[in-house]
Amino acid sequence: MWDAAVAVGHRDRDADDGDGRDGTVLLRLTGIAKSYSGVPALSDVDITFHAGEVHAILGENGAGKSTLMNIIAGALPPDRGAIEFSGRPVPAMTPETAAALGIAISYQHPAVLDDLSVLENLRVALPARLFADRPARAAARDILASMGLDMPLDARGETLTVAQKQLLEIAKALALQPKVLILDEPTASLDQEATDILFRRIREVSRAGTLVIYITHRMAELRQIARRVTVLRDGRVQGGALVDEISDHDLLGMIVGRALGAAFPPKAPPGAGATVLAVRGLSGRRFHDVSFEVARGEILGIAGVAGNGQSELMRALAGRHPAGGTMILEGRTLRPRDFLRRAAFMPSDRHAEGLAAGLSVRENASLAALAKFATGGLVSRRRERGAVEAVFDALAVKTPSLEAPVLALSGGNQQKVVLARALLAAPALIVADEPTQGVDVGARAEIYRILREAAAQGTPVIVNSSDAAELEGLCDTVVVLSRGQVVATLTGAEVTEARIVAAAVGAETRATLSAQRPTPASRLRHIVQTDNAPAVPLALVIAGLALYGYSQNPHYLSAFNLANILALATALGFIALGQTIPLLLAGIDLSVGPLAGLLVVIASFFVVDGAGAGTMAIGFGLMAAAALGVGAINGLLIRFANFTPIAATLAMYIGLQGASFLLRDGPGGYIAGDVVATINAQIGPMPIAFVVMVAVAMLAEIALRRTRAGWQLRACGSDEDVARRIGVPIDRIFVFGYLGAALLTAIGAVMLMAQIGVGDPRQGVNYTLSSITAVVLGGTSLQGGRGTVLGTVLGAVLLTEVLNIVAFLGLTQTYQYVFQGGLILVAALVYAAVRGRGDEA
Repeated sequence: MWDAAVAVGHRDRDADDGDGRDGTVLLRLTGIAKSYSGVPALSDVDITFHAGEVHAILGENGAGKSTLMNIIAGALPPDRGAIEFSGRPVPAMTPETAAALGIAISYQHPAVLDDLSVLENLRVALPARLFADRPARAAARDILASMGLDMPLDARGETLTVAQKQLLEIAKALALQPKVLILDEPTASLDQEATDILFRRIREVSRAGTLVIYITHRMAELRQIARRVTVLRDGRVQGGALVDEISDHDLLGMIVGRALGAAFPPKAPPGAGATVLAVRGLSGRRFHDVSFEVARGEILGIAGVAGNGQSELMRALAGRHPAGGTMILEGRTLRPRDFLRRAAFMPSDRHAEGLAAGLSVRENASLAALAKFATGGLVSRRRERGAVEAVFDALAVKTPSLEAPVLALSGGNQQKVVLARALLAAPALIVADEPTQGVDVGARAEIYRILREAAAQGTPVIVNSSDAAELEGLCDTVVVLSRGQVVATLTGAEVTEARIVAAAVGAETRATLSAQRPTPASRLRHIVQTDNAPAVPLALVIAGLALYGYSQNPHYLSAFNLANILALATALGFIALGQTIPLLLAGIDLSVGPLAGLLVVIASFFVVDGAGAGTMAIGFGLMAAAALGVGAINGLLIRFANFTPIAATLAMYIGLQGASFLLRDGPGGYIAGDVVATINAQIGPMPIAFVVMVAVAMLAEIALRRTRAGWQLRACGSDEDVARRIGVPIDRIFVFGYLGAALLTAIGAVMLMAQIGVGDPRQGVNYTLSSITAVVLGGTSLQGGRGTVLGTVLGAVLLTEVLNIVAFLGLTQTYQYVFQGGLILVAALVYAAVRGRGDEA
């Protein structure tokens, strides 16, 4: 039905004027309203969008632009109002409906999952049909090439720059060939080269008839790309017009509701102040031999094509990255490790580094300056609030209250909170990496004024920006980098947009926007960063421990002992495989141990000597049913009753253990010998059940890496909010994940049943901690999104081997815990170090 409606919306396209603007109304919003906790975000919004046009939406931060776009994309339901698509009403716009209509959105904060590779990010977010007619990697490269990206497909999302993530987000949206393309601040983190590529693609798709809804704060972009503009302020439409028929002055008046003076404050007069900061021969990762000086009252800018060492230099100046060289601040020579204590850093990615998501607006702003408000170690809330309110007034921060969650603020106001924290800390140096990224035109002027005032008071200010016009208006001196080296230093009248751009793009050593083609070293880094990398050291440790045991006792590697180790590892392995799923979801399942014990107790009433095949089948059926029931309850409590995973599964842990003792108060009900013999069958020293477990693990590993279900599972654990935005069915994944954990635990219970041979309510409990230990040893992150099934199997084998060697060598049980704790500690340190190196790759 919707395909027919879309066709109507694009009628007569071949007869239009050649630029895609056929005048057809494709999307109409009428009376749209949305409130949060009684505070209106949108009020009676009426906007008409035409096919083949670029329609810009302007407005200050908090004006309602993102809320409106989320309503169009189906991510948010309006409180009231109507949406029409191609002249037909849309009863309820959901993400699924929006996708069926051909609506795609590129968010200001890219929906890129840090724990997934570039290829996996594309495959989990895009329909399978885009990869159906050719190899997936070839299709992915073409999608990236559409936005000028050339990066390793196996690189993790966390290794990408902010600009690369933004381009990847746009490339995903364009790959859908949408009929409506929503771009929310798409150039906020892009340099001129990437912006030119984006504008070329926008013109191409709009000529083909696509409606492009373009949200921006940059007036210059409006003139370059848009045909029509609508202005929002305080959730209401202030007006709209064809871009060619309205002046910048009128637009600014509608945006801010007041007369706005010059965006940039006056610069410092040349030679007006002595040098307060001198940097000599600073070298670090991706930059080399950088030198410059900053005089009192001056602001120094850093420029260059993205990816040429600017962000790395900023982080080194703020003490976040190691660097060599000399830095003289107010006549005092500082060591690189002193930078962190003296500098205030405004990172380009405020969500990843600039904000403490779990803290309030007040706490985020005052975090770096708490000592100023403390007496005897106790913080004065009155002084703290007064200082925060004063700086918020200066920056015009819009917040419901100082105690509101910081993530409840609009993107621009979040950025102001980051700036407020830098100012409250009264630093000796301000290092601002893209300080106005995602900030509206009114707030930009306020940020420029505050930075200039800080410089006038003697604090050196260093600003990195991808906007050459911003550097021209704000900075007294601009240092241009190319491949980490200074290629130009512009001062005074030389600081112009044209000179900055010419120096950046004309340098012979210029790097490209996207990642360089992978070198053998970069390929090795990506291999080390893969989820399965821990399997190699685990296997070496297992082999080394076996050789040590053999050196102490030749019988250690006997067929009998090897079979015993592998059999015990099979029971733990299946339960640990089950535990892997919740941990990949950034959860946990504390109930697996008692569940395994309860299932063995249930079996002890049915799978016994003298029972018929039917009775035994009932017993196994009851075990499966009980496991499914426990898994379903865990999943439903976590997703629909707002229990935390720990609370839900701990309650289940207690309940299951109590149920075991209700059924049997002690060991009883011996398992049938024939069943035990069948389950423990071997081929030589190799238990058949162990082979089955390895096969299951291999199939699970393939599913985790190469199927949509596997990508969605890891996406939920990596970032639930991002996963929801790209259309992952979060609730369903969680419920099925806990069901899968319970079923794998049930298989482990069958192995445990064969090993102990009796229904014992005390057995099984220890498997909770052991399963978590095995999973962590295998390399699965407790933060979710990253892990390996094969690593879990090796972790189970290693843990069982440790327990076995302690007993085999006649050591006390103390050594068992010492070895386990040591292994976990070493594993955590190794994996943290590997991940840290990957973050710097």
